[in-house]
Amino acid sequence: MRINHNISAMTTQSSMYKINRDMSKSLERLSTGLRINTAADDAAGLGVSENLRTQIKGTSQAMRNAQDGIAAISTAEGAANEISEILQRMRELAIQSSNDTLTSTERAYTNQEYQQLISEIDRIAEVTNYNGMKLISSSGTNANERFGIGGTGTATGSALWIDANSTYGNDSITISIDTLTTAELGGGSGNTLNNTYLTSQTDANDAILALDEAIDSVNTMRSNMGAFINRLEHAINNLTISNTNQQSAESLIRDADFARE
Repeated sequence: MRINHNISAMTTQSSMYKINRDMSKSLERLSTGLRINTAADDAAGLGVSENLRTQIKGTSQAMRNAQDGIAAISTAEGAANEISEILQRMRELAIQSSNDTLTSTERAYTNQEYQQLISEIDRIAEVTNYNGMKLISSSGTNANERFGIGGTGTATGSALWIDANSTYGNDSITISIDTLTTAELGGGSGNTLNNTYLTSQTDANDAILALDEAIDSVNTMRSNMGAFINRLEHAINNLTISNTNQQSAESLIRDADFARE
């Protein structure tokens, strides 16, 4: 008796195995929406896709960090704006007190308001903070903040990271936010604001000099903060474009083609 192999059946079985395997893979891709679910699906493609995913997560967090930086600077700028308004009022009082027509009693009344405004400037400087980080007070440790455009390496001190691919220090943005207490304002050619009074005509004239310097300092700082905000906004725009392109590239590599499946 001769036993023959059923070649047709074996071929059919092999074909069915391949069809079932391919169908299972297709169902997996359709259910997950991904062309690459395991390294075996496309080893090279998986490596590229994972690298892109790392960059996407980095740039996404970088954009949030840059927005935090803008929020922090905007908080400081808002306080500086109010201090600027107070300085203008103090200058009005100083000019009024420098007038020969005022008596010493009237100057004393003017000086009372003047000293209260000095105290208010110091109060604003002390309470202005972002997430507990004091921004314009010398009692804080964050008067000069570094906003880095890098996401690897070890950061020391307070830092807000903006980008995701550079090493710390190579692409950092150092934002200098000056201390705006009355002990720091003025003083370039005379007394600092906390040592100015309006009790006499001479004192009033000295106060005017200190106030002019203080106003210039605040204006310069506000201008710098505005420039930094614009710079961070451009950084966010660039990161947004980069993030979109990275997501598009990652999608082309990893996502399933539903029409093909």
